[in-house]
Amino acid sequence: MSPITISVVVFACVFGGGLLGIFLHSLLPKGHLDPDSKEAVRLGMGLVGTTLALVLGLLIASGKGFYDTQSSEVTQLAANVVLLDRVLLHFGPETKEIRELLRSSVASMVDVTWARDGSNDTHFAPFAANEGAVLGKIQQLSSHNDNQRFLQSQALSMAIQLG
Repeated sequence: MSPITISVVVFACVFGGGLLGIFLHSLLPKGHLDPDSKEAVRLGMGLVGTTLALVLGLLIASGKGFYDTQSSEVTQLAANVVLLDRVLLHFGPETKEIRELLRSSVASMVDVTWARDGSNDTHFAPFAANEGAVLGKIQQLSSHNDNQRFLQSQALSMAIQLG
């Protein structure tokens, strides 16, 4: 259902409830309309309103916590991709192909995750195919000194973490 339809249905229910209350007011016996009965209804409605506010506050806090967690995970993932790219850059010019493959993998992952056409089609197969290729190419690098061996091991561990 669309939000407009839901809003109209809720409005109709509330308005109908108000009209029903006005109609039932004339049918109630006088004993139900004394000040003590009205005060009991006010206290009951105050309790319902307070409980509703508490539940809505918890719902909003839960939603915000979920959003914050997802946001921090996406930020951390982006930082790890940039760090892997920098480690590969420092390894040497022979990592140019791996870096381009990493960039294309990330670009395809972004396109799949946040589709520009508004569709909800989220399938992550393109990234999984490139993930193995990136790992394989990092493993195939030939290290000429201790610095390159260290950078290669760091790049491997980062690529595995990203996977």
